[in-house]
Amino acid sequence: MKQNNTTPARPIRTRLLGAALGAGSLMALAPAAFAAEDHAAADLVTETANEAVTALEDGTISDAEADEILSDVDIDAAAKFTLGNKWPDLTSDQQARYVDAFETFARNQLKQHLSGLSGATVEVTDVVPRGDTDSIVVTQVTTSDAERPQEMSWRVVENGSWHIVDIQAQDIWFAIEQRAQFQAILDRNNGDIDALITEISG
Repeated sequence: MKQNNTTPARPIRTRLLGAALGAGSLMALAPAAFAAEDHAAADLVTETANEAVTALEDGTISDAEADEILSDVDIDAAAKFTLGNKWPDLTSDQQARYVDAFETFARNQLKQHLSGLSGATVEVTDVVPRGDTDSIVVTQVTTSDAERPQEMSWRVVENGSWHIVDIQAQDIWFAIEQRAQFQAILDRNNGDIDALITEISG
């Protein structure tokens, strides 16, 4: 089952997790008519999309609306992952400040990139279990300026409840890419976590 919007779209690929979330979240999704329709992970992707569509009715995403969308993302897990093996070296205060900075970063990226990716048709095509609490939701995304659909996959995990932790578009897992970019920032600043926090908080 598909739902269509009519606003012109830009290409799917964007550079960051927040942008990836925006690309996927903006599109009204409906579970495919097979096993995926009964899977909580597919339901979460649908819910995230509908929240974004509602938020964009006035053409903008407010901080409150962005936070509502981000409530479907496990910010703590994503933040910890993007820091890689640097995470255990941080004090509890540094960890808390980094997670806060990462949430600000994700919110800003979502607001910056979301509005330009409307007008897409998305079909949930599969849910691939990776265990009892870890699944990949596979979607096909069609935009007005694309010759053929592009695949977008959502990794969704359960830790008390289901949350999105990463999104893949054009063969890029965005949290993995962001970890590499954050590591580059740390390398330029001799591993100074405060320099990274300052940069992503801007």
